[in-house]
Amino acid sequence: MLEHQDIQRYSRQLLLDCIDHDGQLNLANAHAVVVGLGGLGSLTARYLAGAGVGNITLIDGDTVDISNLQRQVSYNEMHLGELKAKSLYNELRKVNSDLNIQYRSKFADSNNLPTLISSATCVLDCTDNITVRRQVNAATYRASIPLFIAAASGLTWQALNLPQNSNSCGCYECLVNKVSVREDCLSKGVLGPVVGMAACHQATQALLFLAKGFQADIKWGHYLTGNAGLGSLQSFALPPSSTCEVCNDAN
Repeated sequence: MLEHQDIQRYSRQLLLDCIDHDGQLNLANAHAVVVGLGGLGSLTARYLAGAGVGNITLIDGDTVDISNLQRQVSYNEMHLGELKAKSLYNELRKVNSDLNIQYRSKFADSNNLPTLISSATCVLDCTDNITVRRQVNAATYRASIPLFIAAASGLTWQALNLPQNSNSCGCYECLVNKVSVREDCLSKGVLGPVVGMAACHQATQALLFLAKGFQADIKWGHYLTGNAGLGSLQSFALPPSSTCEVCNDAN
C-alpha cells in the first residue's frame, strides 16, 4: 500500500489508468539503469525520479563542460568540471531523498555492462555514440532486459523501444544493418529543445512499461523519427534481420 505522503506526491499520475495505485507500487520497486547522462539522460533521469522510480542507476564517465549547458538542462555553471554522474545524483536527491539512486562515474562498455545492468528492470540508452549503443543493445538482449533508446541530432529525434525477448521484432543491430544511422549531435549540431523532445518521449515510454510491464499500451520494435521543425512523426516496424550477429545468433 502507498503511504499518505506518496499519495500526495504522486496524486496527479495516480489519476491515470496507465499508472494507478498498483502501477505506482511497481514504479517504486523498479530499477531503471540510465546509460549516458547528457541532454537525454540527465532529463530522462529527472522524470524517472520525479515519477517515483524506486531504484535508479546513473552511468557516465564524463564531466560537465560549458558547451553542455545549451541542452543539458539538469546542469548549470556551478557544475562545470564536475563528474556528470555525481552532479546528477546530487540533483536527483533533492527531488526525492527516499529513492535508492546509485551512480557509476565510468563509461559503459562491453566488459562492464553485464554487471552494470544485471538487476535492471529496464535500461535507457541515452548515449551519443553508436558503438556504445550497439554494446548496450547486445548486453540487454543477452540478459532479456527491455531497452529504450533515444537520440537527437539537428532538428530531428529518434526513438526505439525493444523488448529484447521477442522473435517478432529486431534489435538495434538489425537497425544498423538496415539503414545508415547517423545520430551524432557533435558533427551535425542539435537544438536544445529537440533533445528534450526525445528525452520526454523516452521517459514516458519507460515509465509506462515500469508501471504496467508488457501490459502497457506502448509500441515495441518501431523506429520512430520526429522532425521538430516540421512537426512531423514517422515510424516503421523493425523486423529481425537474418544476418544480425546479436538476435539472430541468440535465436
